[in-house]
Amino acid sequence: MIAKRMLLLATLIALGLILPLAADQCGTGTMKGVYAFSGSGLDVVRKAGNPSSGQIFAPVLFFGTARFGGDGLLSGAFTASGNGHRENAAPFKGAYVVNADCTGSLAVIENDGHESHFSMTISDSGKEILAMQTDAGAERPFLIKKQ
Repeated sequence: MIAKRMLLLATLIALGLILPLAADQCGTGTMKGVYAFSGSGLDVVRKAGNPSSGQIFAPVLFFGTARFGGDGLLSGAFTASGNGHRENAAPFKGAYVVNADCTGSLAVIENDGHESHFSMTISDSGKEILAMQTDAGAERPFLIKKQ
């Protein structure tokens, strides 16, 4: 009888420790569906009218939508405005990796071939993602929310 109680107690303790850890596990399937995103930041640009005058930081604002496939692939479109330039509904495709601790990375390629890279943290079971662009000269935080 004591052995059965000890086994039951050990099982309950193990489940109590393992189940909360399993609840925090993430994978590529955590991000599936349509998400809206927005952010702002700085871009390194050349000064207008004089290419030899060096580079400056210019503010940029952006928003858009992305469809995460739950399989590591994504696609979407964004609108951005900065330094007198505007892109409307520019399409992109990309790939993402999600770690078990709900961190990850993603890379996107625009139709013109421009590639961007991001680090991310996933919260609320994939309903919200905080991301930061990691490319040199493009410090941009993103807030991404599931629709």
